[in-house]
Amino acid sequence: MRGVLALTWFEHRRTKELCAGLGVELVVLGTRFRGPLRYLVLGMRTVALLARRRPEVLVAQNPSLILAALAVAARGMLGYRLIVDAHNEAVVPFINRQPWVARLSRWVIRRADLTIVTNRQLAERVLGQGGRTFTLPDRVPQAPPVSVRTLDGAFNVVLIATFAPDEPVAEVLEAVRGAQVELYVTGNHCKLERAVAARVPPNVHFTGFLAELDYWSLLRSADAIVDLTLMDDCLVCGSYEALALGKPMLLSNNSASVELFGDSAVFTNNSAGDIRQALERLRLERVRLQVAAEHKRSELADLWTGSARSLQDIIAGSRRRTRTGSRLVN
Repeated sequence: MRGVLALTWFEHRRTKELCAGLGVELVVLGTRFRGPLRYLVLGMRTVALLARRRPEVLVAQNPSLILAALAVAARGMLGYRLIVDAHNEAVVPFINRQPWVARLSRWVIRRADLTIVTNRQLAERVLGQGGRTFTLPDRVPQAPPVSVRTLDGAFNVVLIATFAPDEPVAEVLEAVRGAQVELYVTGNHCKLERAVAARVPPNVHFTGFLAELDYWSLLRSADAIVDLTLMDDCLVCGSYEALALGKPMLLSNNSASVELFGDSAVFTNNSAGDIRQALERLRLERVRLQVAAEHKRSELADLWTGSARSLQDIIAGSRRRTRTGSRLVN
């Protein structure tokens, strides 16, 4: 889409798939610096990029909240319409719960011309904070052609993890203790709490950070995929990756996930005992769940295509309104 530019300070599958599906150019800005210097360097590069490119519509990924706030602040000077691709943390801060983060998040929501969220529940929160919103679940990715690995057990499960504060990793590790399952855990397990790391069951395998194709190969080789979160109304990326491969999946029992995925997934309340029972359901019902995943993948693909067309119309309309000073409409 001419005149439209998407910008992020870190790569994320949701935004990548969103831009690919809409035909929007995505620019990922990164730096080796950390802390305040990171924000200073990326902020300067962002302003320079926007001043040079002069987009009519800017799509900014949030997080980063600092990027989204900068995009709001620079809008008046550079004259673009601002659409924020808001992940859960951008609407209901969970990991960063400082009062100033919540205030700045609400300010960005009110000031953006449009906030894209993944589900009805988050949309209601955006509207309640004075924002304008559009609901668009993640696009189911196209899984690359990769080889299938031979894993160790009769029932092999992958836990998609980054060891973030919203992930009940310790509960999953306890759930598989003594169970007839081999658990493969992605991500940097050095972040695991020392007390938990000291009691890891022998049927748990930490893979470390995997390259993209190795990651997809592991997922394709597994019998089932687990991706859990303590966040309310959070649709995790791993659920779409599981659908892409037609894999049975275990998700957290939040209203957004249950509403979207229905009988194509098994759900848990995130306690160790309930996760253990849910894993047994995955094992017993995996044939049914594979069929359900195939149907859900087709259904969500159609849903995404229709919603994306509506969003493209809104973006096209916003380009026409750029010079008039009028706002985007839902």
